[in-house]
Amino acid sequence: MTLFVNARFLGQPVSGVQRYAREIVGALDALLLRDTALAERLGPVIALAPDDAGADPGWQAIALRRLRGGRGHLWEQGALGRASRGGVLLSLCNAGPLLHRRHAVAFHDAHLWTMPAAFSRRYRAWHALLRPRLARRAALAMTVSRHSAAELSPRLDMPAARFEIVPNAAGHLSAPADPGAALGALGLAPGGYLLAVGNLSPNKNLARLAQAAARAGAAVPPVVVAGGAAPGVARAGAAGLRMLGRVPDETLAALYMGARGLVFPSLNEGFGIPPLEAMALGCPVAAARAGALPEVLGDAALWFDPRDTDDMARGLRDLATLDGPARAAVVARGQARAARFSWDRSAAHLAGLLVPLVADARSSAAEASRSVPRPASPPRSRGAA
Repeated sequence: MTLFVNARFLGQPVSGVQRYAREIVGALDALLLRDTALAERLGPVIALAPDDAGADPGWQAIALRRLRGGRGHLWEQGALGRASRGGVLLSLCNAGPLLHRRHAVAFHDAHLWTMPAAFSRRYRAWHALLRPRLARRAALAMTVSRHSAAELSPRLDMPAARFEIVPNAAGHLSAPADPGAALGALGLAPGGYLLAVGNLSPNKNLARLAQAAARAGAAVPPVVVAGGAAPGVARAGAAGLRMLGRVPDETLAALYMGARGLVFPSLNEGFGIPPLEAMALGCPVAAARAGALPEVLGDAALWFDPRDTDDMARGLRDLATLDGPARAAVVARGQARAARFSWDRSAAHLAGLLVPLVADARSSAAEASRSVPRPASPPRSRGAA
């Protein structure tokens, strides 16, 4: 029995969902290399990706097979569904073949319903049809936080307790050899800016962040935003935010390390990876008291109301003026909090959830094989008298 991985994410831009899939599968690959007994219980493990999915990720225990058969949802519902039909399938990015019978699926958040303006009409229509049906058919449904489980429950018509929590983590960014050089290339100086990170969807609340930064006054340095483009960026930029666009991981790590702090004003996050990334690299965080952020960040962040511009401005001032022992204490709490989450631990938890699915599939296949009647042997001819 084969465990297949839906690796469509290898051909997609890296946002939080794709980051999750890449890091979880990478950590699972390392775990299977270390634990041969687990590899035998789960394996073989084969990742199936579109034939144009980009560079080989370099997994060693997990084989990568590229499939022709269209792109996007057409590939996922067709080529992937057919190729994985005989095994267990793991899909980590909110989507997968609708008709697969042994399917483990991760649903990250309920933004499709709570933040519809962040998605195109076509995307909303397809996923509103797909996700509840996937959830009902899934042998295993996962999400990244208790908050997401509670928000997904009524939308997917599934009790929150049925979701297994397999969280994100932040150990994927490494300190660059020369962070100062990376900052200098952007015209930034250490401690001379506040950082915001996100894909700039309406959920990221940048318009209010721009208003709060303007209202906060001279105590707050310029706010720099790392993330992809979206409608409204020019207007937000004119209001005082500097847009860097998407940056590579090494540059992002340098930005965290050089920032006076990270401000994370999202209206609703299913988890919230950037604050943990910042904390792991010693960057203090001021975050919205909303969504899963209190669950994930605990007492390690400074907090503000993301819908109250004045309170957000107060949060920016608190973050910008944090200094001395108070700053050191916030940094220490943040590093301790980030250490509570690990891609290795999440991958090990996921493996433990997959083992019984694979075992059950093997048992069912063996039982089906035994129940197939064997063709009768032809009668033996008698010799002549």
